[in-house]
Amino acid sequence: MDPRPPDETPGPGQQPKPPFDRERFIFKTLAVVIGTQLLIYSLAAGVCGQRALVGRPVGQICPGTLEQLQGGFDSTLKLLLALLGGAALTRMAPPS
Repeated sequence: MDPRPPDETPGPGQQPKPPFDRERFIFKTLAVVIGTQLLIYSLAAGVCGQRALVGRPVGQICPGTLEQLQGGFDSTLKLLLALLGGAALTRMAPPS
């Protein structure tokens, strides 16, 4: 008896499962992270702007929060650029 599992061949009408695409997964995850950061930043800016328009004191919370959110957004963009640059370099490298 053969101890190996039987080959899983797709049946009629079934497509073979494509291999896991690591780059696509990373870029989709980064897109979700960047979208979430933009949503949070927009919400915080909207709340601070609304408080300023109504005439309430903005205080120290709004400027500090917006600076902190902007720093996180900048670091995410730097990570995205680094990943794109690394992917471009691996595509340009001669095959080993």
